[in-house]
Amino acid sequence: MGKKLYLIYGGILVGITAVVHLLFTFVFPSAWSYWVVQTNLMFAGLNNNGIWVFCIGAFLYVIYFFLWGVTYLASFGKVKYPEGSDGYTPPISILVPARNEEKVIENTLESYKNSDYPKDSLELVIIASGSTDKTVEICEKYKEYLNIQIVTEAQEKKGKPAALNLGLKHASNDIICVYDADNHVSDKCLNALVQPFYDSGIDVAMGPTQARNWDVNSWTKAVYVDFCYFCSMGLYFETRAKLGRNLWILGRNYAIRKNVLEEFGGWNEDALTEDLHLSVQLTVAGKKFFHTPKAISTEITPTTWDGIKAQRRQWVAGYKQSLDSAMELDKRSVILRNFGMLHYGHVVNFSVGAIIAALLFGLFGEYFVMFICLSIFTFCFGLIVNALRKYGEGKYKLLLYYPWYFVLMFYMFAIQFMNLEEVEWDVTPKTE
Repeated sequence: MGKKLYLIYGGILVGITAVVHLLFTFVFPSAWSYWVVQTNLMFAGLNNNGIWVFCIGAFLYVIYFFLWGVTYLASFGKVKYPEGSDGYTPPISILVPARNEEKVIENTLESYKNSDYPKDSLELVIIASGSTDKTVEICEKYKEYLNIQIVTEAQEKKGKPAALNLGLKHASNDIICVYDADNHVSDKCLNALVQPFYDSGIDVAMGPTQARNWDVNSWTKAVYVDFCYFCSMGLYFETRAKLGRNLWILGRNYAIRKNVLEEFGGWNEDALTEDLHLSVQLTVAGKKFFHTPKAISTEITPTTWDGIKAQRRQWVAGYKQSLDSAMELDKRSVILRNFGMLHYGHVVNFSVGAIIAALLFGLFGEYFVMFICLSIFTFCFGLIVNALRKYGEGKYKLLLYYPWYFVLMFYMFAIQFMNLEEVEWDVTPKTE
């Protein structure tokens, strides 16, 4: 289906460009576009010197106008779940690493208690190994309402991957879900997350996560917009799924078949970013991903710029430090992922660049190229608007925080090229 959509959407975009080119050729004054004049002369065999300029322009057209345009058009419409999967609620085991999480675990358990998922099909495995606070005590209270296994035995290694592997040993069911200790599931989250497994060909499903404390200040509102589109399984992943591009999991709000995990020996305990390593393993093995927009969970985000920067540095540092081992597994999928994140993930930065370029070309009287740049801005800005519509409950007022969103994502872009070897992975402090 992805290739068909590329042909359909690509045909629409090329057709629009051709019509506009014809208008500049036969209707508008020739002074309105030096580019169109020179291109027409080149194709007429009268300007062979301009071929290199044309090739560079065509390359930029494909990279920006065509690919952004196809992605924008793919952002409309709904995701189709497997036919007959409505109401499918098989037994599931939920793994929640929760070492010293007394500040957040009670409200998290409350969200599972209020979930619409059948309680007789839901098993919670809380990995509280090494906890010295009241995490275990709080979890014990919820055994009255939920089927909870509290794992307190010592981990052989520190870290989340080791905690997940320990929890996996205690999981009874064939579908494994993974959440962080501060992840709250919405009423229908688990139902939607598991629904794709009705199709026996689906191996892993992922859902979006949103910032629960989004309304604190300008920075948390910028994070909310980012989560709607990019960093938390938002619209970016939906468009990738529709277009048949490679997908991957993030560290929470995903479900995977237990037998698939067992094929890989569980999570790689030496990986700083176990989700990256597992994603590449899944891709290499030809496993099938499914993005589920309705499986919405929420989490707490840092509320200060310094806190947000520290968290983002950890994300990027962990990713970069795990790249070598991931590249050994499958260089192609990692390169495609990197290109996708740098190119499509920074939609706000490209939108600002496009509108500045449009203004400059307009000032110089190059109106055809100005049209192309304005179109790229429309695609990029339109993606953010659609992200807020689909994943942000229509909170369009958050577009007022575009400058903060721009700074956030520009910082994310810049740190890709910094030396982050000294950054250590640590749990981001969180409290309700």
